[in-house]
Amino acid sequence: MGKSQGLRRKSRAALTKKVRERGKIPLTRLLTEYKEGEKVIIKIDPAIHKGMPHKRFAGQVATVVAKRGKAYVLEIPQTKIVKTIIALPQHIRKHVD
Repeated sequence: MGKSQGLRRKSRAALTKKVRERGKIPLTRLLTEYKEGEKVIIKIDPAIHKGMPHKRFAGQVATVVAKRGKAYVLEIPQTKIVKTIIALPQHIRKHVD
């Protein structure tokens, strides 16, 4: 039998919550508005599959470029190029300098 090549493979530890974090998510996380140019951290919530960025971007700092429906368009600078990601507000947090 072949190995799975899905998006969530090799992510058992990365995409699991701690025991006390389980359950309903707080409404403030959904209702937080982010302005253009604001720095955010990508922190994936594994309970919500919709609007989830790829696991390789977890923990990275991104810049909000625009809002697209409920989701936000984020830009992450890589070594030579800039990656554009669309993520729901459940998967991002404000970056505190």
